[in-house]
Order: sequence, then structure tokens, then C-alpha cells
Amino acid sequence: MSARATARAALRLLGPLLRSKRTWAVLATLLAAAAVLFLRALDDSLHSIEPSRLVLDRQGRYLGEVLAGDGELGYWPLPYVMPERVVAATLVTEDQHFYEHPGVYLPSVGRAILQNVSNGRVISGASTLAMQVARMQDPGGRTLRRKLSEAVESLLLIRRHGHEQVLRQYLTLAPYGNRAHGVVRAARLYFDKPVEDLSWAQAAFLAGLPQMPGRMNPFTPDGLRRAKKRSHRILRELHEKGLLSKVELEQALSADLGLAPRPRRRPEAMHAVLEWSAQAKLRKSPISVATIDLEIQEKAAAILRDNLERIEHSGAGNSAALVVDTFTGDILAWVGSRDFFSQEHKGAIDFVRTKRSPGSALKPFIYALGLEKGAFTAASELPDTPMDVRSDRAGAYLAENINHTFMGPMLVREALANSRNIPALRVLSEVGVEPALRFFERAGVEDIRWEPDRYGLGLAVGNLHVTLEELARLYGSLAREGASLPLRRFVDEPPVPSRTLLHRETAQLVRHMLSDPLARRPMFPVGGALDFPYAVSVKTGTSQGYRDAWTVAFSDRLIVAVWVGNHDWRRMRGVGGSNGAAAAAHRIMDTVMASHRPWQPILDTFPPPASAVAVEVCPLSGRLASMDCPHRKSEWFLPGSAPTGRCPFHAQVKLDRRNGLRAGKTCPSSEVITRVMLDLPDTYTQWARSQHLDVAPRQESPLCPSSVEAVTPRVAIREPRGTVRLLFDPDTPASASTLRLAAEVTPSTEPIVWLVDGVPVATVSYPHEYRWSVTPGRHVITAAMSRHAEVSSPLTVVVED
Repeated sequence: MSARATARAALRLLGPLLRSKRTWAVLATLLAAAAVLFLRALDDSLHSIEPSRLVLDRQGRYLGEVLAGDGELGYWPLPYVMPERVVAATLVTEDQHFYEHPGVYLPSVGRAILQNVSNGRVISGASTLAMQVARMQDPGGRTLRRKLSEAVESLLLIRRHGHEQVLRQYLTLAPYGNRAHGVVRAARLYFDKPVEDLSWAQAAFLAGLPQMPGRMNPFTPDGLRRAKKRSHRILRELHEKGLLSKVELEQALSADLGLAPRPRRRPEAMHAVLEWSAQAKLRKSPISVATIDLEIQEKAAAILRDNLERIEHSGAGNSAALVVDTFTGDILAWVGSRDFFSQEHKGAIDFVRTKRSPGSALKPFIYALGLEKGAFTAASELPDTPMDVRSDRAGAYLAENINHTFMGPMLVREALANSRNIPALRVLSEVGVEPALRFFERAGVEDIRWEPDRYGLGLAVGNLHVTLEELARLYGSLAREGASLPLRRFVDEPPVPSRTLLHRETAQLVRHMLSDPLARRPMFPVGGALDFPYAVSVKTGTSQGYRDAWTVAFSDRLIVAVWVGNHDWRRMRGVGGSNGAAAAAHRIMDTVMASHRPWQPILDTFPPPASAVAVEVCPLSGRLASMDCPHRKSEWFLPGSAPTGRCPFHAQVKLDRRNGLRAGKTCPSSEVITRVMLDLPDTYTQWARSQHLDVAPRQESPLCPSSVEAVTPRVAIREPRGTVRLLFDPDTPASASTLRLAAEVTPSTEPIVWLVDGVPVATVSYPHEYRWSVTPGRHVITAAMSRHAEVSSPLTVVVED
């Protein structure tokens, strides 16, 4: 059947239906419903997309950017007054009759239909600027239905919002290549300047990009060539429209565009990028200027790498650093690891924010609390001798210094500067663990666990884990003379009021002690990494087992904090704060100090508190130096804290020439000689013997005692006390697996017998000490007098294998 016959047959069948009014009514209803659905599907609102957040360093250099709500860049708002050059170039390029039509320009539509029909394909879409806004807000295929929707929506957009707002929306959403949307972001991306400052050449250059952003990529040679060619056409058209004079046209055509290089994230600043990007998300401004200085950042990162190369053979795998301005709290450098992309060393971990054991790095604050309490002065005598420490969690243990030696009587200044463990434990036992924890919590240390005996005296040697950032804040309170130092991440952050953490005089005195190079001897050698040619207070820290090495140094304008260690807590071989982190901290300080605040004179030394007075004391006892003291030193004391008593450690001692013991009152004068000697308390007896010092004897000569009256014999175990639990290590030599036993005996001249499980193991005289080689099991230890029926209370020792 022919087509004509088929059509006639269809008409015969449909004729009655078409003549029916009911049929036309149904068709009209269907068409109306379709029109309603079509109109409801249209959108006459101007969409907003969460803009990206650009982060610049304090010098305006690219640091990083947080993606916009759709995963792209840009969508930044335009200034209140739209830039004239950008508007003119855009309208000449995209829609010359923009202000003359309601959203659809009919002459362009007709011309596009003729072109498309005559060529048999789509040559022109006749899209107005308003239609492009509709398409950008709801992307889709280029079908006839889509074009119709865009046309109707453009009419609705103009009618509801007006030409000005639709143009503003276009300049906010338009794609300018390299994932950048909006002319404001494009101006920053390609020319590193505000959109208001664009020249005619630059405005025309940007106006041409949205038509083919992929093919006109300014960061590729071909794309740049195409974009320039297109911009020249736009400039000539602007001239033809009378918007550019002949002179302006010639200048624009020959002008250097001043393209900025493609922004890149610095690998040395990846952790800083992540940290500041997270903060930038919370800010309203699309551009945030960080306190970070990329030049300082790169120098600090390079110094850390060099330092790791020096000690890597000793098992050091990673490092981190923080540099802070002490005046403003601005973080100038944030180096989270040696290499963000290192899989071997887990470089993606930010060790500035990772909790680690600080070793001795918290000691200055323990001493500061002791000074605040009035229990100590800078010249208080502290015994650096074996100390029995008890803990419900760890049992009893004998605390040691990192080098397993003891230095006897030490003054607070030298004990802190030499970072001795035992004196710090003694200070903390006086201060109290709970008050110290309250101080650290108030100073900004987070996640403190308030379980009974969680930290104990070990708080002074690293039990409380901290981050490098928390440590920098803590030392900021010393640098700021007792006031807290809130750290700033953006230069426009309003200042946060400081809190008083320590009395000003206390902080000044601790700062003075930490900057005293003479006080660090002998632990830290002359000319080492802790010595500076200008005023710097410095403290190191080494965690148990050499797992962490720290150094914090601060000058009159900078805080430098450095950490060295491994991501998996692996031990390093002898790498501590002084030989692992201090060299890097020193180099960073020297490098940054050379150019930071150059107008400010550099302090040679930190002054002591203005109210402090200098007093000459004995460097061994800390008391007023007497005529018998062979040495003396000047120490600073806060008002009312200076010593009043004379040194008791150096005295003229009367001796019985026949045996060298103390002469009693009954000694004939012919048998008495007088010598100036060290007259140390019993606490130092063992230490003095190990140092082969000529110390005044404690025993009185039996040939001429002071009194012949009977003395009640007595013996008691002095160390250790209570029940002791030890862990037996079979790999440790027997000579090293010992427990020190010490007894108090009256009279002191009497010898005693040490018994283990009722079996005598040693007979000793004054000072009644013995090192017992431990064996697994539960043991009962007693001390008995040799010539009297006196036995001490038993001591229980449990040695677990």
C-alpha cells in the first residue's frame, strides 16, 4: 500500500474522533498538563555553590586550596561594583545585546535556525548570556528540549532577578579552565591579582576562555597561543564598539599579559596545607592568609633532612619542627615529617600533632611550680643520688639518670640545666603530681587521664605524652614571662587574651636558668648545639629507650621546637635530644633569627627578674659561702628567698690522728688535728665514696668518744621500703642484676649482717650498704646487728621471671 493510501485509510478511521469535541478536550487537557509539568521543571532561581578556599602564605604565595562544593575551584563572589573592563569584554564576547532582550534574542535565534538548516548540522545555538547561566546551573545534553528549557528559564531569570544579577551570576559560574570557575578566581589564578585591577588585555584574555576553556589553557603553549589570538579579536571588537581608543587598543595588543606561573603545593608544606585548609573551611573569606612563611618552611624542612642524614645510621627515621613568633604567636613553619610521600617512614603522619613521650622536656615547668610554691630557690640543694620510687601501677623501682651516673649534691639551677632525673623527681614529689597535671591542663595539654596513679613521679621524665604544638605553647609561657601564648594560624585572626600561667618572676628566673651555658656543664659540652652567641633558653628531652628526641629553644622573638624519632616507636641507638634534635633546632634558630624582625636589637642574655638580688653561695650546698668554702658562685634570689645560714658542707673537722675518725670530746688535744673537709650528710656517703672524695668521717673515734653513756642499739632498713616487685631478666649479667640495700644503724660504728630468707649473705660496716644479686622468687630480707640481738623489720622482695 502506498503512503498516500495509508494516510487516507488513517483519516477514515480517525475522522470521527477528530470531529468529536470530547477528543479535543482530552487533547487540550493533556497539552495543558504537559505544559504545567514543563514549567514546573523549569528553575528561575540563581544557584549558589560553596566557594573554594584559597590559602596563601604570609607573603602572598600559594599554599593550598580547599575545593568548592562541587569539587571544582572558584565560585567566588564579585565585588559590589562589577569591574567595568571585565563586564565590557564579557558582553562583547558572549552577548552584545544583553541589556536589549528579556533573555532570548530573537534575531540570533532566527539566524541560528537558518545556519543550522542550510548546513545540515548545528552551527550556532544562539545562546544568550542568560541561557548560558541556565545551562551552567543545570548542565545537560544539547537537545532541542534542552534548548527550549534553557530559553524559557533565561526569560524567567531575567524577569525575576534582572540583568545585573544574571550577569553577576554568569561571571561567578563561568568556567575559565584548570577547574577554575568565576572571573574573580580566574584573575587570581592567571594573573595573581584582584579582578578590579585587570588591564584591558587581561580582561579580554579572560573573557575569551569560557568558550573553549580546554583548548585555550594558558598553562600550555598551544592553549596560550589560542587564548591570545582570541583575546586580540575581542580587543579589536571593543575598539569597533567605541569602548577602546586607538591608543588603548595598541597598548593592549602589545602589552605583556603578566601571566602568573601555575600554582603548586610545596612538598615541604603538605602537612601545613592540610592543617590550614581544614581551618580555612570554617572561614567566610574565600582567601585566607596563613601565618606560615614558605621561605622559613622550606629552610626548616631542608635542615631537618640534613640532620636526619647525619643520624640516620643510628636508627632515626623521621623528624618534625615548629617555628613560632613569640610576640604574636604566629606559626611561621609547620614541618610534619621528613617527607609527606614516604611510605617507608609513614610521612603522611603529622608528627607536630602526634602525642609522644617528651622525656625531660617538661622538667622546667616542674621546677617552676616548685619555685612558685616557695619550696625551692634557684640554689636549693637537691640530692642526685639513688632514689627509691614507689608506684601502685609500677611497684617500686630505683630511678636513674639517662647516663646511669649520679652527681651528688646539686643546686636547682644546675640540676635543671643538666637535665638530671633524680632531682626533678624530688621536686615533683614536693610539688605533687595532681597540681602539676592541673597546671599542664590549664596550659593547653589535652587528653590528660585522671586515673589514680596514672603518671606518678614519672610525670617529670615523660609519662605525660604531648604534641610538638602543645610543647611549643608551654615554652611560649616562659618566653612570654608567664603569660600563655595562643598560637595563630591566620594573620587576620583577632588576638586571644593571654592567661597567666606562672608568676612573671618565676618565668623569668626559669628562662634565665635555661639560658645559662655555665649551668649546663658538665653534661653538655662547651660549644655544643645548646650554646648560642645570643640569648636563647633551651631544653632537651629524651624518652625512655631513645624512642623520642626533643629540643625546644626560644629567643627574644622565636620559638623553635624539634622532634626526632620513628613512626612505629622503634628505638634509636643512643639518639637523644642533645645529639639528635638540638643541632637542627640550633640551625633553624640561627637561620630564621638572621632575618626575622631585623629592626629589633638581639639580646645578648636574658636578664634575671628585676626584683631579684644576687647573693654569693656555695655551689655545693647553696647556702651562704663561708670562709671554708673553696669555691663560690653568685645566684639570683627572689625577695625574701635568699639563704641566711652558712654552708654546712665545708667545715673544720676535728679528727683523732690515730685512726682518722672524728675526735670526741674526750680526746686529748695532743691527739686531735683540725682539717677543712667536706662534711656531707649520710645521703651522699655512697656517692662520695664512688667519687673517691676526701669526706669527713661519720664515725666517732672509739678511742675517745664524746660520751660513755650507753646507747640503745637499733637497726632499720632505709632502702628500699615496703614490698618491692622486680622483673628478672636472665639475659642481664648477674653483676648488673642487683638491688641496693641500705640500713640505718645506731651506733653507726656497729657492723651488721644482711640476711636473705634467713641466710647471711654479707657482713658490712658503715655505711651499712650492700648490693644483693637478685634471684627469681619471693624473698624476705632483714638486717641484724653483729654484736647485739637487734634485727630490723623484714623487707619483702618479689622477683618475677
